[in-house]
Amino acid sequence: MDMKSFLSIIVISIIIVMLLMYVIYGFDMRLMYLSNVFFFVGVVYFFLGLIFITNATEVFSGIGYLSRKAFSKDKGDGSDFKSFYDYKEYKENRRDEKYKNSNYNTRFKGLNVLIVGGVYILVSIVINMVI
Repeated sequence: MDMKSFLSIIVISIIIVMLLMYVIYGFDMRLMYLSNVFFFVGVVYFFLGLIFITNATEVFSGIGYLSRKAFSKDKGDGSDFKSFYDYKEYKENRRDEKYKNSNYNTRFKGLNVLIVGGVYILVSIVINMVI
């Protein structure tokens, strides 16, 4: 596990928890409010991690294709696609070139996010049992 990535995910999630506590509850540190915020952040992180692990991000490529088709002009640089399959092939080639020499792995990062989300959900359940 990449410890730097894992710690950055934890720090970002703690910042999100604190922001939600401030915006929603005005830093009123009741256990019920803390449990609610931990559960919300945990569920969001859990499902984001699940999306990355299962490589379900490909579901959103249709949205990218439609927005490119609707909002771009014919530039003549090959970015105007006749079909969705041409667009998908272009994106795969571009992704392969971009990450060819790197060790970037979305599944591994998704596992980190999934673990943090699961721990936050468990913390929320434990806090709720104490109340």
